[in-house]
This record gives sequence, C-alpha cells and structure tokens, in this order.
Amino acid sequence: MKTGHFEIVTILLAAMILVDIFQVKAEVLDMADNAFDDEYLKCTDRMEIKYVPQLLKEEKASHQQLDTVWENAKAKWEARKTQIFLPVNFKDNHGIALLAYISEAQEQTPFYHLFNEAVKMAGQSREDYIYGFQFKAFHFYLTRALQLLRRPCKASYKNVVYRTSQGTSFTFGGLNQARFGHFTLAYSAKPQAANDQQTVLSIYTCLGVDIEIFLDKESERITLIPLNEVFQVSQEGDGNDLILQSTNKTCSHYECAFLGGLKTENCVENLEYFQHINVYNPGKKKQKLEDHGEKNQKLEDHGMKILEPTQIPGMKIPEPFPLPGIEVIQLNEKPEDKSQGNTNNPKMGSRCVAQAQTPGLKRSSCLGLLKCWDYRCEPPCPN
Repeated sequence: MKTGHFEIVTILLAAMILVDIFQVKAEVLDMADNAFDDEYLKCTDRMEIKYVPQLLKEEKASHQQLDTVWENAKAKWEARKTQIFLPVNFKDNHGIALLAYISEAQEQTPFYHLFNEAVKMAGQSREDYIYGFQFKAFHFYLTRALQLLRRPCKASYKNVVYRTSQGTSFTFGGLNQARFGHFTLAYSAKPQAANDQQTVLSIYTCLGVDIEIFLDKESERITLIPLNEVFQVSQEGDGNDLILQSTNKTCSHYECAFLGGLKTENCVENLEYFQHINVYNPGKKKQKLEDHGEKNQKLEDHGMKILEPTQIPGMKIPEPFPLPGIEVIQLNEKPEDKSQGNTNNPKMGSRCVAQAQTPGLKRSSCLGLLKCWDYRCEPPCPN
C-alpha cells in the first residue's frame, strides 16, 4: 500500500513529538525564519469567504486529531460564547480555533506539539506550506482571532507576562531581535526557575491577547502571543533569564501564500495594526455596542473600516458609489510596494478609502479622514 505525502509528514512529526516528550530539548530563540508566518493582510476576505471553509472540511476529513480537537472545542465554544463580549467581525470559527489551541496548549497534548512543530517547519518554502502543512484553515482562523482581539500597544504591554523554558539559548549581536515562531502562551505570575538550566522570559508584548475570559474557570491572566511579533532581547542580570520587549510590530516572510505569494528573503515588517474594537455578546439580542470600558460608543464608529479593492484579472473595479455631499478625491500618487514578491493580489490603489455603511448597503468613498495603504493609516487624505 502506497503511503501518501500527508501521511508521511504526520508520521515524521509524530515521531519528533515522541522524542520531545522523553527528551528535554533546549529552545533556540531567533527570528524563526522557517516558521509559516502569513498574516493574510491583503487577502483576508477572499480567504475567509472563498477558500478556508472548504479547506477546514478537507483537513478535518484527512486528519482525525484535528477533527476531534475541533469538535470538542466547538461544543465548548457554543456554551462559552454567550458569556463573552466579542468584536463585531469575530466569527464562530475564530472562537473555536482559539479555544481549541488554548485548551490543547494548557494540557500540553500531542496535537498542541504537532501543530506547533508543523508551524515552525512549514515556512521553509511555499511548497512545504502547500503540500506539507495540514493545518492551513486552523492557522488562518487562529491568526485572525488574535488580529481581531488585538488592542493598542499602550493597553497591552503595561503588564509583564512570563514564560519558562528549558535552556533557552539566544546569540547576542546585531539587532538582538527575535520571534517565537509559534503561538505562545505566557502568564502573569512570575515562576521560579526550577534549576540552573531553566530560563525565565519576561515578556512585554504589544500584540499578545489576554485570553483567560475564554476559559470556563477563573484563572490568572493568560496571554497568547502571535508567532511573528518581533521582540528586542536583553539579558536580565547575570543569569540565564531574558527580557523580551516588543518592537510594536510583526514581520512576515509570507503574504497570501495560498493564493501564490512566494517567500521573501527578508522578513517584511508590519507595524502595529489593530481594528477598532466594538464588542457584542452573541447571547444578547438587544444591546449597545461598547468599546471595552468606553461608554456611549456610537454605532457609526463600528462602520469605519479600511477597504482594499478586490481585483479579478479582466474585470474593472467600479468607481466608488458617492455619498451625498461628499466629494470623491483622486490622488495622483501611489505608494511603492516593494515588500512582497508575486502574491497575485491587487495592490493598494491610490484612493484614500473608508467605509460608510447603511443597513443592507455598503458604500465606499474618500471621506478626507484617512490616508491608507499597506493597512497603515495616517490623517488626513492629501488634497
């Protein structure tokens, strides 16, 4: 009987996990250049609507562990989501993926180790991702969950979180920067090093998300850190312990790899990016939108969203539908986009775009408020 490529990859990864369980392995802290680090910033809607739902079905059908973990988390999510205030764009699959990862990580299950090892290896090349990575949908939903729950840096890294590892090594020199290369849990309680070989990491994260509210029992503050957040590394005292201070950015070698994006030689920086968070509780039909602690949040604020024109070869992009009394401004300049290889994705146009919503109708127009490209915005629109 001929063994398929996916089955071979699964067997090899499972063997590596068994070795890890019985053998303590030192962790190397570096820029994790082999990790699959796609943030899907230029193809979020296309991936979420057109491709990822089918990918999830196929991957669950071919991977029994994933199917079991997903279904268990789905049952927990249905019971838990009515007790949580969530961003308006936060979908059930985001919550299921997040809850699945948290649960598996806390219990240190074989699936947790399998997924983390796969993420750390799948970015060696686009071929490794396309043909060897069995968790494309899970990675997408988990990445999006953290993006949607993200807060501004000033709200995130005012409190330090900690993580311990056995013999973490870091080579100082150059920029002294590092990424974890896999999704990482950190805790508010500082642990004591069990021995001289154990390293305590003090982490000041900008892009990590507090996730203890997703658990069904009270616990200390727990933060989930994205795999590609870039940290400045320094030594704490004379021992093995390290301090990781966020640089307020991520970097990625991939952008929309599933749609053709190739690996870039350098890790392309993405500055602090977060969506305005209005929250809702799925269990309550009548409620006012609130912004985590902000009262009297206007509904209109929730409609503001950076739009990227979607372009299909051979199809013209229609002109934005003008709003009454608002002039559409054409810009003469287009920003250079040298950060990515051939991603087969539309470039950000020269139009400054914001979204104005009315029930049942989406309109796009330059409101003179935002200057947006590469998902970074500064006021105002050029005249």
